[in-house]
Amino acid sequence: MVVLPLAAGMAACGSGDHSSGASDSGPRGMATAPALPGGARRAEGVPQSGGAKRTDAPLPTGREVVHTADLRVRAGDVEAAAAKAKQLVAAAGGYVERESTSSDPARSEIALKIPGERYAEVLARLGTELGTKLSLSQEAEDVTGEVADVDARVRSAKATLESFRKLLGRANSVSEIMSIEQEISEREADLEALQARQKSLAHRTQFATVTVTLVSKAAPAEKDEPRGGFVGGLENGWHAFTAFVGGVAAVLGWLLPFLVAAAVVGLPALALRRRRRARSAARGAADPAPEKESEPADAKAAVGAGEGPSQAPRQGPPPPA
Repeated sequence: MVVLPLAAGMAACGSGDHSSGASDSGPRGMATAPALPGGARRAEGVPQSGGAKRTDAPLPTGREVVHTADLRVRAGDVEAAAAKAKQLVAAAGGYVERESTSSDPARSEIALKIPGERYAEVLARLGTELGTKLSLSQEAEDVTGEVADVDARVRSAKATLESFRKLLGRANSVSEIMSIEQEISEREADLEALQARQKSLAHRTQFATVTVTLVSKAAPAEKDEPRGGFVGGLENGWHAFTAFVGGVAAVLGWLLPFLVAAAVVGLPALALRRRRRARSAARGAADPAPEKESEPADAKAAVGAGEGPSQAPRQGPPPPA
């Protein structure tokens, strides 16, 4: 927009000089005229070889997403299913990150790395071609902001490191050289850590992680045939006895809380009742016994004189002579 008005003005000046028949300056002015269309083309978007260049890399237009999934499949032949899973992933451009297997029962767990653009396709094939899909869980983590932040920090660290290297070339004393070299070593360590993080993020967004767990079909339970005779009767009796003992134990366990509560309430009441009975018995023993009917006065006198009641004088007529 700046070049076009200048070109129009110079073209007008050149045409005026040509019509007025000016001296030698007119042709020299016209000699620069062919460069104007080129300037106009550059203004319209043709790149310039000597123009200024932008140093900042353009920001990514897409989203950076980390995909993870856990797939559980029941397979008739676990070993063959594991081999087929690895074959599918290798054909898609992925690889096996880790694998663990067991034989009794047959089980295999494989962590697969799948390219992001083939993730959905390969995951669908793994769920249908290996066996019966039992469960599937997927997660997606958006790390676009983290990727942009790490990229910006890497560029800043590189620029700072380049500035310190230029300062090292202009150092004049040993102390300055040592100080700048220490700063350069620290900046290089920070840059290596950022680059490692940048590489890890790039790998995580480039490859999705799918953990496939293959399990075998459960074997049918074997039914025990009932035995007859003495051994069969003994087994049945033992089972009945254990069932009875278990039932009694269950009943006791059910009644135990009630028994404990009854004991807590009844024992103090029983002790109080016994104490009351003991007190009443002691009080009855302390009271005097009732007096018997009074004996005749002369019997009492005879007893007082030391003679028994049988020795008391008899009253009545005297015996005959």
